[in-house]
Amino acid sequence: MRILLIVLCLLSCVSCRESGQGNQKNATTFTGDFAGEPLTLTLTNLDDSLVKGMSSHKGEESEMSGKRVPSEKGFVYKMKELGTSRYKGVFDFELDTTLHIIFGSWQKADTGDRTAILYTLRLQSGQ
Repeated sequence: MRILLIVLCLLSCVSCRESGQGNQKNATTFTGDFAGEPLTLTLTNLDDSLVKGMSSHKGEESEMSGKRVPSEKGFVYKMKELGTSRYKGVFDFELDTTLHIIFGSWQKADTGDRTAILYTLRLQSGQ
């Protein structure tokens, strides 16, 4: 019985590891200018509407999660950076699936300052 439990645990671990790697392989990365500094967004579609990702700006990385809906040019995303830092915000953008370009805006999440930063990101080469 112990051997059976050990085998099942090992199979479960291998399965989890493989599914995690699969998510990374399906990730798509976009880069470009964000208020004079480089910005990188990496997106992983979890299903037809749920998305997770990572933003990287000025050496800071933030996990994001949100939703996507189909649009005329591709998909519209609303992604919230996770955490409580005053620098966390919300990315609203559209992905043009023909041109492989993201264009959108970012705003701080929890402040009265509603000033948006506009950006355009391109698919990272090699993807």
